[in-house]
Order: sequence, then C-alpha cells, then structure tokens
Amino acid sequence: MTSFVTTVGRVLHLCEGLALKLSAFLMIALLALMNVEIAMRYVFGKSTLLADEYGGYFYAWIVLLGAVHLLRSDKYLTVTLLTNRLSPSGRNAAALFAGIVGLAVSLISLASTWSIVEMSWMFGSRSIQPSATPLLYPQLAMLLGYGLLSLAYVEEIVRRLLGMPPRRSDDDPETYGIGDIS
Repeated sequence: MTSFVTTVGRVLHLCEGLALKLSAFLMIALLALMNVEIAMRYVFGKSTLLADEYGGYFYAWIVLLGAVHLLRSDKYLTVTLLTNRLSPSGRNAAALFAGIVGLAVSLISLASTWSIVEMSWMFGSRSIQPSATPLLYPQLAMLLGYGLLSLAYVEEIVRRLLGMPPRRSDDDPETYGIGDIS
C-alpha cells in the first residue's frame, strides 16, 4: 500500500508542477489582458469586450489549479490554537478528519461540476458574452481542479491511516514545484 501512495504522490507531484506552471502563465495572461483593456478604454474609448469574461475564467482556473498545491504544501489555514495542543496522534486524527471532510466536499464539487460540464457538452452551451465562448472549456478547469484536489485528499488520508509522515515533510514547501517541469 505504501508503494501505491508513493506512486500517487509522484503523479500528483508532476500534475502539481504542471498546474503551477499553467497558473503562472494564466496570471501573466490575466495581467496582460487587464492592461490591454485599460489602455483600450482610456486611449481609444473602446472595450475589448473580452476582458471581463476571460478575466473571470483565468481567475477561476488559477484558484482551482492552485488548490492542489495549497493542500500538498500545507498552506491551507488551520486552527493551530487547538491542534498545537494535541498529542502527535491527536494531530494525526485531526488531520485525518479534516482530510475526510475535504475529500467529501471535493467529491461533491467534482460530481456537481461533472453534471455541469456534461450538460454544457450535450447542449453546446456558449457564454452570453460577445465572444460566445463554448462553456465546456472554462468548466473543464473546474473538473481538473476538483479531480486533482480529490486525489490529493485521498493521498493525504491514506498516508495518515498508514502512519506515513505528512506529505512532503522532507521538501521545502516554499520552493516546491519550482523547476520541476521544464
């Protein structure tokens, strides 16, 4: 079972690195898009008609693709006032409980998102904005984000149940993901 967890961890490590790179690219694209919109409005008095819509898509993608990194690098907010007072086994039990709750929420979100994506695909739904973007594309990021997050929660829960050290306890979370994918 530990080899399964190690394999899942390696796959998540690769996916996390790719998600971080894509998020960084989308952040730069969002910045460029917003600056082009500002320049168009103030210099030419016209709008791109895309900035608001695509800014929202990019922001959602950045957040959802970054969620797996937050979880795996222990960057989510925790109530340390309580957990620091627990014994190591108590902290492990609290982390296990939190992982189960997080997995449940992620799976519910994944199932709901699947339904939305399926309907968009079946009916060919498009945005009501001037771009008429097929909604399947921005919604796929939600599916990918919740899928990766669910897998990361499974990894965390199994690690806790097997008594393995917390994810990446030997890695530096500040530099994790940097340089992993060229």
